[in-house]
Amino acid sequence: MSDDSNRPRRDKPVPFPQSRTTPPRSPEGFRDLGLSRLAREVGMVQPNLKGHWCSRCRGIWFGFVGEVECPVCGNRRG
Repeated sequence: MSDDSNRPRRDKPVPFPQSRTTPPRSPEGFRDLGLSRLAREVGMVQPNLKGHWCSRCRGIWFGFVGEVECPVCGNRRG
């Protein structure tokens, strides 16, 4: 059994960042960077595509889970 008397009390819940909200400091939403090369070649299968954030382009591109390269600028670091 743990002793909770030394822990600070949290009166408000900590909000969880949601992936389906408008990004902060972006009143117009996000910039759509399109599809990855693989997604275009294989054919766009909507349930399998995931959104990936590109910090250089400040937008979201769509591809498969294992893909990491932005189709616009080639950034591989998110």
